[in-house]
This record gives sequence, C-alpha cells and structure tokens, in this order.
Amino acid sequence: MNRTRRVETMVELLRIVVAIAIAYAVALVTLFAVSEEPLYIIQQFILGPVSSVRRIGSIVNLAIPFTFTGLCFCFMYAVNKFNLSGEGIFMFAGCISTYVAINLGEGLPAPLMILVLLVVGALVGVVITMIPAWLDIKFNANIVVVSLMLNSMLVFLSTYVLRYKMRDASISSLGSLPLPDNASIPTIFGAFRIQAGLFFAVIAVALVAVLFFKTVFGYKMRVVGSNPLFAKASGINMAGTIVCAQLIGGALAGIGGTTEILANYDRYKWIASTQHGFDGLMVAVLARRNPLLVPVAALLLAYIRIGADVVNSKGDIPIDFITVIQGIIILMVAADEFMGRFKKKLIYKAAQENLAHEKKEEVVAPATEGKEE
Repeated sequence: MNRTRRVETMVELLRIVVAIAIAYAVALVTLFAVSEEPLYIIQQFILGPVSSVRRIGSIVNLAIPFTFTGLCFCFMYAVNKFNLSGEGIFMFAGCISTYVAINLGEGLPAPLMILVLLVVGALVGVVITMIPAWLDIKFNANIVVVSLMLNSMLVFLSTYVLRYKMRDASISSLGSLPLPDNASIPTIFGAFRIQAGLFFAVIAVALVAVLFFKTVFGYKMRVVGSNPLFAKASGINMAGTIVCAQLIGGALAGIGGTTEILANYDRYKWIASTQHGFDGLMVAVLARRNPLLVPVAALLLAYIRIGADVVNSKGDIPIDFITVIQGIIILMVAADEFMGRFKKKLIYKAAQENLAHEKKEEVVAPATEGKEE
C-alpha cells in the first residue's frame, strides 16, 4: 500500500471514529434528558456489550453476516449500481442451502458438505443478482426499484419453500426439518462461542481486498464507478464490468446467508426479512466502499446493536433509540465534505513526499552506477 492510499485509509478510519464520538455525545445528552437513570443507562450502553465474554462473542457473531453483506454492497457501490437484492439473497440463500442440506442428508463428510452448501449459496446469489443487473443493462430498468421488488418476492418464495417443501410437522412453530449434523458450522474460542464462519469472513475480506486493489478487474471496476466517461473512452467493457461486479457481490451475500444458517440455527425458521442485507449497505457506506474497512464497520454496527439490546433489557430506553445513533453516524460518514479539507491536506502532503522520494531515488541511482563503473 503506497503512502497516499495509507493516508486515505487512516483518514477514513478517523472520520468514522469522530462520527461515532459526535453521535455518542448526542445520545448521551438525550439519555440524560429522557431517562430516569441516565448514568446507569449510559454505563450499560457503552460498557454493556463488552461486560462478558458471551456478549463479546455475540458482537463478533453479529458482525460476520454484516461483513458478508457489507462486502456485497462494496461491489455495488464501486460501480455505482445500487442493486439492493442482497437483502433477499441473504434470506433465500439460507433457505435453499437448508433445503439442499436436508435432501443430501448425512452422506457427505462435514467439510465437503459445508463447502457444497457454501457453493450453493454463492450460486443462488449469482442467479438472483443477474435478474436486476440484466434488466438494467438490457432495458434500462430502474435497478433500485427492481431489486427492492425482487426482495419482497424472495421473502414470499422462501416462506413457500419452508411451508410446503421442508416443513417439520412435528413442531408447533413454523420451521424446517432439522439440519443434518454434518451441515453444522461449529463454534470456536470456548466461552466466547464465536462461530467458525469467522474464518470464511476473514478469507472473503482478504480476497475482495486483493481483487479491489491488486487486479486489473478491480481497477476497471473502480474506474467505471468513479469516472464512467473516462472508462468508456479507455475502452473498458462497461456493461461486462458492471454486471460481473454485481454478480460477485450477490455471491458474497449468498455465502453470508448460508453461513448464518449453518452456524447459528439447527433448522430454517426465517419467515420475515432478516434486514442483514440493508445492514450490509450501511456497513459499506461506513467503510466508504473499502473492503479493508468493512470488518471495522461491521464490528462497530454490531457493538451498537448489542448495546441497544442491553439498554432495552436493563433500562427504560426503547431499542428504537439506536436508530438515532445510526442515522447520525451514517450522515456524517456519508457526507464527503465531513473532514474533507483535512483529508485533502494530508493526501497532498503524502503525494509531495512520494514525489520527493522518487526524485531522490533518481538522483542516487546514476551516482551509484558511476561508482560501479
């Protein structure tokens, strides 16, 4: 990572921290105004999520699906195509993966079974994402409207598959037949009870970061999103790049849904949208479409959500209060001019230092060659 990119990444992290500080300041003032026990509520809100190893584990477990859907929306964000089907994909991929697992049964060894189901989730994501992507390219359909309507269809389709194809009639609630034992992702780190899907999330972040910053496709994708006129003039296949980026994003959302089901449930029970897809959009905005910052943003959002649960269970503040904090953070991080001047100054300084370093190397190189001769 060169000096300019390093400075840009550090400033983005600083922007998030400052936005959080301002949002928390507003939240604390509000808590003092509306709560009968403001000091206790504030303490629980800030320290509650890290007050036990189980809660810390819950933060990490909640951040894992946020990471997958956040990476999904990094791709949509990168090419400026807000295909929001990641929300429906997350739910439907979990449903189809469960259906496949039940039908395959105990025949495969656990590692192979889990790998097969992850591939199924990825394929579901690719197929579903193709629908709004193709309609956008072929008919110039509004991709936001199409993907939102598709999300609603996927919720009803998932419920249909659950109710009529894999329902367990022996339980009183609506749920699928149990997942076979070889389809379960185990927990790790003892008392923290963190799902092993954490490893899949880490691998996904690393691969996406390499794709974004170290490959030709990643460069094309970022150029198409930031300057489509230049990309077109440069001969970049606009349609192909845009569609491929969306398909990769959809595959990640599908893997996220499959991982969530296999790690945290013994059967499929989702009958309403999980909202993890839209949470992923929030994570991508917080991360400024940088996949390296997605885990940070995912952990932040998970920490806030667990804090809201703690406050709701131990105090007199409704859980909806957390929406205020989320809104303030997103507004500030999404605003390009928030700390924009500070960012430009640091980037300019880093660019000048890079230029001076390159000139120094050019001067030193001929002198060294002369001595060798």
